[in-house]
Formats: sequence, C-alpha cells, structure tokens
Amino acid sequence: MNSCTRFGVGVGIGMSLLPVRKLVFFAIVSVSLVLFPCAGTSSYVPIPSATSETQVQVEASKLHKKKPNIILFLTDDQDQMLGGSFPVLNHQERYPTPMPKTQRLLANEGITATEFFIHTPICCPSRAELLSGRYFHNIKQVGRQDPKTDCMHVNTSRVNSNTFAKLLKAKAGYKVGLFGKYLNNMPPEGDVPPGFDAWFANNGGTYIAPSFQTKGITGMPDGKWSGSKDNYSTSVIGNISVTWIREMASQSQPFFAYIAPKAAHEPFNPAPWYKDYWNPSWPKHEPRPPNWNCSDELRAHHHGNIATQSLISPHAADIVTDVFKNRWRTLMSVDDLIEEVVELCRDLNIYNTTYFFFTSDHGFQLGQFNMLMDKRHVYDWNTRIHLLAVGPGIPKGVRFHYPATQVDLAPTFLGLAGIKKPWYMDGKSLVPLLLRKTAHDYHSVSVWTRRHLETLPSAEEYASRWRKAVFFEYYYNDPNVKCVDACIKPRQVYPNADTACGILASEPQDCWGGCVNECYPTENVNNNFIAIRHVHSISPFSDTLYAVFQTGNQRSENINFDNVDFVEYYETEFDPWMLVNKRNSLPDSVKRLLDIKLRMWFKCRGNFCP
Repeated sequence: MNSCTRFGVGVGIGMSLLPVRKLVFFAIVSVSLVLFPCAGTSSYVPIPSATSETQVQVEASKLHKKKPNIILFLTDDQDQMLGGSFPVLNHQERYPTPMPKTQRLLANEGITATEFFIHTPICCPSRAELLSGRYFHNIKQVGRQDPKTDCMHVNTSRVNSNTFAKLLKAKAGYKVGLFGKYLNNMPPEGDVPPGFDAWFANNGGTYIAPSFQTKGITGMPDGKWSGSKDNYSTSVIGNISVTWIREMASQSQPFFAYIAPKAAHEPFNPAPWYKDYWNPSWPKHEPRPPNWNCSDELRAHHHGNIATQSLISPHAADIVTDVFKNRWRTLMSVDDLIEEVVELCRDLNIYNTTYFFFTSDHGFQLGQFNMLMDKRHVYDWNTRIHLLAVGPGIPKGVRFHYPATQVDLAPTFLGLAGIKKPWYMDGKSLVPLLLRKTAHDYHSVSVWTRRHLETLPSAEEYASRWRKAVFFEYYYNDPNVKCVDACIKPRQVYPNADTACGILASEPQDCWGGCVNECYPTENVNNNFIAIRHVHSISPFSDTLYAVFQTGNQRSENINFDNVDFVEYYETEFDPWMLVNKRNSLPDSVKRLLDIKLRMWFKCRGNFCP
C-alpha cells in the first residue's frame, strides 16, 4: 500500500486505498482535492538520535527558534459532568469514555483541567468570547438594531474584526485556518474575517450533506462547497484539516489550525458507520443524579421555568437516553479526527513544535431539573467544560486546578506565539500556569514563548496572584421548547438527512422535531444572570456558586442587573447538583462582599478584569 494516500482527500470513497486505522474515518467522504506528497514536505527539523548531548542541544535550538504551531479542537455542547469528556466521570480513571484515542493522545500526554468553565453557556456568545478574548458585556448588543450583527445578543461587528487570528497573522506571521463552526451568524459569503488564510466554515450546519463557505482551500474555488448525503460533516472537516496541515508543514511559517466539528450538538446524528455501535462497557443510560427528573419540592427555590417544569414522562426519558447514546456516537468521529491530526503531526515531524488544545463551547443537560436537553443555565453541568493541552514544556498526565474560562484562551494562544495581548482583551494568559518550571523543560520551549514569559512575573508569583473564581454572564435567548408527542414524520430521514429523533431508522422513533404535545421548555425571560463561581481549594469563599437574576429581554432593553429579582447560592462542595438554594442563610456581610466582586467582574474591561 502506498502510504502517501493515507491523509489525502482526493481518494473519494476508495476505501481500499486507506490503511485499517483510517478506514472508518474516511468511509463516505468525497471531496475533490489534490493529494500532497508524504515525504520531504516538512521544513521543521526533527531531533535525530545522537550520542552527543551537544548535537542534540544544537538540533533542539534550531527547533526552538521557531514559533510553535497551535491546533485547537473545539466541540459543540460536549458535557463534562455527565461523562462525555475529561476528566472522566467522577474522576474515575476506569470510567468508560467515547473518546479513548483522545484520552491516550491528549489527556494522558498533557494537562487535564479540573476547574475550567465557560463564561456564557450558549453557542454564539461562547465562541465569540473565545475568538475575541472578551467577556460578554464588552461585546453584547442592546436590542436588535441589525439582525446581521445580532448573534444571541453578541454584536458580531465587535468580534469579526478583532479575533486572535488577526493578531497571530499580523504580528507573528502565522497562517491561520478555520475548519468547521465559526459563529451561528456567519459573515456574508466572501467576507472572511481578517486573519484567516484558509476558511472552510459554517454556522454548525448539518451532520449529513453539510455546506461550508470556502476561501484559500487548495483544489476548491472560493465561495461555497456543498456536500451530498454521502458526506458526514466531521469527516469532511477532518479531511480538509489534515490536508491543510500537511500543506502548512511544507512551508516555513508557523500555523494555527482551528478545528470545530458540529458534534455533539443537536440533533446528535452519528456517522452511519457508528449509528448502532455501543460498547458493552458503556452505561445503559445517561447519569441520573438527584436532580434528574426531580420533584416540585426540590425545584421550588430555583429561578424561572425550573420551578414550574413538568416531570419527565417515561417516553421523554427514553428520548433522553437515546440522545445520550447518540451524543457519544457523534464523539467517536471526533475521536477519529483528533487521532488523525495528532498522528499526522508525528508523521510530519512537527509534533514536538506543536501545541494541541481540546475544549468545548459549553456543557449540557440531560434531564437535570427536568429539562430534556440543551444548556443555557448557570449550573455546573452547563458551564463546566474540559480543557486538555499538550505541547512543549507542558507536563505529562497532570491535573490543572487553576480556575479559568475560554476567554483566557486567546491571550494564551498569543502568548505562545510571543505576542503581548492587546489592552482590550479581558482574559489572561495561561502559559505560565501550563508550562513546567524546571530549567530542562524550559529549554524545550520556543524562544518566542520564553519572550512572553519574560514579560510576566515569575511562575510562582503569577500563580499566587491568579484569580480564585470565574465569572458567568448570560441573557435569555428563546424558550427552546422540546415537545415529544404528536410528531409529524420528517420528509427526509437519516442517513439521507439530519433527523431530530432518538431512534434513527427508516421509520424514526423517539422524536422531538415537529412535535406539538408533551413539551419541556429550556428557559424563559427570568433566565438572565451574572454569577461568580469560587473554587474551594484556593478560595476563601470555599466551593460555591452565587448568582443573581433579572427578568427581561436584552433585545428590547439593556439588562444591567440593577433590578435583581432572584438570587441563588449553592455550597457546591456538598451539593454538586445544586438542589439546596441557601440564599436565605447567607450572612449579609458575605452577600455584600459577593455582590461587590460580582459587580467588579460585570464592569471590568481589558487589563482591569480579574
């Protein structure tokens, strides 16, 4: 077998050309691109085997004068507290995972964050905050002056022209490629945000027969690419990504690859080759903690529709279990994609000069407080997410306990490239916290990353000054009602089209799309909040969540939380599923301090943010 066909996407459906390891991943992809050669494409200098320590140091110095490559894997709606990501459920190393390859290649080879959160638990704001490095209140839109720029209350004009990609390209000479989901509201076709050299992007799109805006993709015209029913989105994104990375490895410029598959977003449609797979060791149903389908009494002291939610019927519970299983099946394709990219970097001898990050745009719920699915709420299962990081100087198999959010990623990427973050970015660099402290490990880090570290306090001082909490901010979007009875049969069904059903067959069952009875809303206008989440191991406030709510709609008024109408406070160390609202037992002095901290976060900008 000619190994040069391993990563090529021009092979279409010719599975016989692919080795066994690749077979499933490329099974139905048909993208007409040129093949890139396997040998002689990398300008990076690998460290050869040598008996001379001096020779190794010389070769290493060549490597470390180069700016590092950076690869970000960003999933959609991937939960952490329900067992879908990392650390695995209840931190049990033997608990099953739908992503064993990622566990082996990333979790075991780098750091796994234990206190990483999302600033806003809904798609467009979360992604806009990651791209811009800014908190929601600094990019939000009041009202709906222009539907083209309103993306779940984000003013996208403040994001598209101010991404970390623009800075990486302009200030550090990076080539930047985006493959997959950008924002829910896409810029007009042909109007690619500055900073992106390769653009294979959509708003999430569909799993089956996806479409993407295109620019700078070798072998494709700029404009738009539309797949057929034989194209599965994660595989298409994977094929385009690995082809571009191979091309970049042949050039002298460093690169940033932003790889963002749709999984595990609704409607949770797996690749056809995985639709019936369920490992015997995997759980028979989703986790069912005490707040799963809980009583009126347990929900009585919670805000908004939570207190009034119906009990989950047996039929609706079956749908939740179907969704749980299909979500894991969608993640199997992401697992394939991550393996392909990491192993490709090894093959191209750029692994030792590349940082890999893996995270999600928020968590998820599956029956918590009787909501069938989705996110949008202040609680840990919606806001707590995974972060895995591997690369030069990052220790192997270590837990990372510093509280942080995706807003910190943009300054981190800039720091690795040796760029000082601009004054308006609210997040802070994680680089001093991620890298090892020893002189030997420091030597493995690029000189450009070292320059960033030299502009900051010592690692010990930086860590001692690090924040003790994270900040959440959210504005009501829409009810997002999930109905599960009296459903209209879809005109096209899986695997020919995306299908909002749990049982994917020629006669789909357990559906929630096109249904009108037995309905479960996700949120109402009471669900506007700002909140502060302290982490108990380092915080004087222990392990707690403090949240304030104000009723309203950001599309018609600027919600500034001056008229708070509900408060929730949880001692999460003892109440991880947030059943007992202790707002009434909170001492006034502590409440005043929390309110002061919360207002400080809410009003902060740039370097003045904690």
